[in-house]
Amino acid sequence: MGYSKSPLAIKRVQTLLDQMLHATTDLTWPAENAHMLGYYIRQAMTIAEKQNIEPYYSLKGRFVIRNRGDRVTAELRDISPAAGLQVAMSSVRLEDVTSLMEMIGALITHHVAEQVHFPKSNLTKEEMISLYKWVKENEKFMVVSDLEGITVVSTDPGEVKWTP
Repeated sequence: MGYSKSPLAIKRVQTLLDQMLHATTDLTWPAENAHMLGYYIRQAMTIAEKQNIEPYYSLKGRFVIRNRGDRVTAELRDISPAAGLQVAMSSVRLEDVTSLMEMIGALITHHVAEQVHFPKSNLTKEEMISLYKWVKENEKFMVVSDLEGITVVSTDPGEVKWTP
């Protein structure tokens, strides 16, 4: 199916395009039908670029739209090498760390990292609560997933943060 050529297609996702205009980082939107939302955003960006519609005509050059399961991500294209390195250095993934003491030791060692991910963590409920207390005391937050393990982050992740 080809994209529409009507500028009215922009109105469907105009609030998202407005967010993209002012964004300095990647954006993510949850959606029940992420495939169609991504399609509508790409369609609106293409129409705006081809018809030179203010202020949206430059968005296609700035962002790549990707579908990620049940969400759509708008990723900035123009990440400088230094910014890319900073993002890579601020995230640590530790596959071999599984126990409570190893995790706390790793968090102390990597205290400047924006996020530390423990994909193979194997903690009991009591150990999870102990880790939570340590994390909270050090002004960090926990995100827990049955599939992805435990991630400790420096910025509040909102609704996904874990609390006992």
